[in-house]
Amino acid sequence: MYRIGVDVGGTNIAIGIVDETYKIVDKTGVKTSEASSPEGMIKAIATTVKELIARNGLNESEIESIGVGVPGTAELDTGKIMYANNLGFEDVPFLPELQKALGKELGSVTCFDNDANAAAIGEYITGDYDAKNFVMVTLGTGIGGGIIIDGKVVRGINYAAAEIGHMTINVEGVDCNCGRRGCFENYASATALMQQAKEAMNVDDMDGEKFFGLVREKNEAALKVLDQFTTYLAEGLIDIINILQPEVLVLSGGITRAADLFIDQLREKVSKGVYSRTSKKNTLITVAKGIADAGDVGIVGAALISKG
Repeated sequence: MYRIGVDVGGTNIAIGIVDETYKIVDKTGVKTSEASSPEGMIKAIATTVKELIARNGLNESEIESIGVGVPGTAELDTGKIMYANNLGFEDVPFLPELQKALGKELGSVTCFDNDANAAAIGEYITGDYDAKNFVMVTLGTGIGGGIIIDGKVVRGINYAAAEIGHMTINVEGVDCNCGRRGCFENYASATALMQQAKEAMNVDDMDGEKFFGLVREKNEAALKVLDQFTTYLAEGLIDIINILQPEVLVLSGGITRAADLFIDQLREKVSKGVYSRTSKKNTLITVAKGIADAGDVGIVGAALISKG
């Protein structure tokens, strides 16, 4: 039996087939911009899932579950995306419409959750962490958060818990599309890092590979950008640790492929700022380990939603 994971991001919708050992058998994707309306996104996901199943010579009966990780508030009791600022969605009956588009057999095994919750579930299961209290921080188009306390996902009274990307770290900061100012994700997401690099280096084109390549070459401007970025990231992580004091805080997302260039610097900044700095026990800050490719965390996590 196989599971299918659908990771809806602000830039890409990644879809993959996951086997019983949590390995991705095959994967594909759709540009989010090409499926930006709720109807367009639902159709694109349903079509691509069916194509992926056929491409791998599988029958629908061999699919144990389909999990979809979506940004924003995913109401598990109604199947609605109540609010997703990065998608521009509000009060969308996403899950029932997707189940309908997938058809009776596939639709009956389809579920959804917030994308960061999905990533946290996937990493917690596959990483085999010896921890009851665990936080996942996903650095992507925005910043997502997944919180597990006493082995259970914290979703909140309205399924909107752990939106850590929208805690303020600069009250006079830049406007956020959530309606506030100075949100964490506007300073410490992968998107924010690329924007900071463009502005500091006066270039129009920048991506993670180019930026971290410059860092490895000890480019002075790139090093300054990275230092400022880790300061912003540390501020948010300090807040999370001060509130929750988890045993483990895991970073995930594509830019963590280059974590060797900033993780030590980040840990040092966090250790100097946390309230518990003199304690013998402190939160371990690490990079996702359960899933080999950092870019696949969302797919595997979504595939494992039903196990959360």
